[in-house]
Amino acid sequence: MKFNSLRFEISVLHTAILGAVLIVFSSVLYFISRASFQEIDHQLKIKAEAVDASIKTYLNALGDDPEGLSKAVQKTIAMKMEGPFSFSLKKISADWVKQSQALNLNRAYINFFDRNKKIVISSPELDKDFRDIFLEYANIPVGEAKTFRTLTHAQKSVRVITYPLGGKVSGEYFIQVGVVQDPLMQQLRDWLYSILIIFPLILLLTGLVGRRQAARILAPVNEITRMAEKITHQDLSARIKAKHFDREMGSLIDSFNEMIARLEKSFKHIEEFSSHVAHELKTPLTIIKGEADLLLRKDRSKQEYQQGLRIVIEESERVLKTIEDLLLLTKLDYSPEVFKFEEFDFAEFLSEICEQSRTLASKKMIVVTLHMDETGSPVMMKGDRFHLRRLFFNIIDNAIKFTPEGGHVDIKVVIEQGKIITSVADTGQGISSENLTRIFDKFFRTDNITPGNGLGLNIAWTIAKLHQGEILVESQIERGTTFTIILPSVATTERR
Repeated sequence: MKFNSLRFEISVLHTAILGAVLIVFSSVLYFISRASFQEIDHQLKIKAEAVDASIKTYLNALGDDPEGLSKAVQKTIAMKMEGPFSFSLKKISADWVKQSQALNLNRAYINFFDRNKKIVISSPELDKDFRDIFLEYANIPVGEAKTFRTLTHAQKSVRVITYPLGGKVSGEYFIQVGVVQDPLMQQLRDWLYSILIIFPLILLLTGLVGRRQAARILAPVNEITRMAEKITHQDLSARIKAKHFDREMGSLIDSFNEMIARLEKSFKHIEEFSSHVAHELKTPLTIIKGEADLLLRKDRSKQEYQQGLRIVIEESERVLKTIEDLLLLTKLDYSPEVFKFEEFDFAEFLSEICEQSRTLASKKMIVVTLHMDETGSPVMMKGDRFHLRRLFFNIIDNAIKFTPEGGHVDIKVVIEQGKIITSVADTGQGISSENLTRIFDKFFRTDNITPGNGLGLNIAWTIAKLHQGEILVESQIERGTTFTIILPSVATTERR
């Protein structure tokens, strides 16, 4: 057993809690029993003193001699009224009968004997065997005036006091008074003894049960551990099978399986991403290396060197653009705190973007138009102007890029139910249905001729998502494409 294991700690805790409960329960039983025994002993002492006082009273009337003592003891233990001719003892007997009845002495065992344990007289209920037991425990320790014992006879538990006549430590005669204990008190005492005897066994069994229970509780954790040891980056398909676990462990297993699923998806994404990155960077770097090798093979003219350097610069810019876009995507995916949300007028913001886009579109004689919903008040929203600018420029630049000369790019803004809906429609070549579902994937391009690294639309989609928005797309071949950007207005925008 490992002492620093959770199983050991649960087992010890289980045992300690039950042990504490047993100790408290035993303590309560002990104090109840002790208080009860003290009360019984106190009542026995009162009874013994009453018997002693009665004997003294009779001795005063009968004379202080052996014969008088014998008669006094007999009359005390008999507890009967005197006959009609015993006038001098009649009042003493009457008083004693009343007192003995009040003390329930008629239900007690009374024994009177001398220092040599010779019985003078005893109550009729004491048979020979029981008297012998009384005498066996009749010793009074030196220096004590009385002693208490618990005797058992004929399935009866009797509490007995041994008291010297006159209360003298060195007396010649002794009084024993015994009463049958209450069955409940006897049961309490038996329980207490039983608990004390089986206490170690209970703790041992509790420890074993606690260990077994801990093993059952931790079984899913052990299974997760074994599964985690099997999982590698080469195979993330393993899952923990659903069994009849507790709700908490079931939630843990579900969370673990979901985590592995996310890791599997992430690893696949990284693998595909790395492949795309390698492909995207390999082509321009190969071109750069090829142009440099070509220029170094022999002396070239000034025009040839300039042409070669232009190609190197263009491809270098392509590499840098790809790297910058990848860094931006990484920040958007893993560092959303780079966003700085502020309120601004969306109409004014989009108008500036359209004006700059018209400059780009003029080279291809493409007309860019903007139609705003007339609301009579500014269209306010809360967002990061810098990144939203990147979003709309990527969408509009894409529309201009795939629209032939003399085409149109129409931008419309509609406010509906607290949402700003912006559509960008072009009259370009359109996108096929099989490519339409992939255009937001990283490095995806509809062909390998169109310049670009295939990250623009993915960046736009990520920015929209982080603004709690979305981008929809519809397209028909040879009839154009429409991108719809839906963003919440300032009344519903909440920063994540």
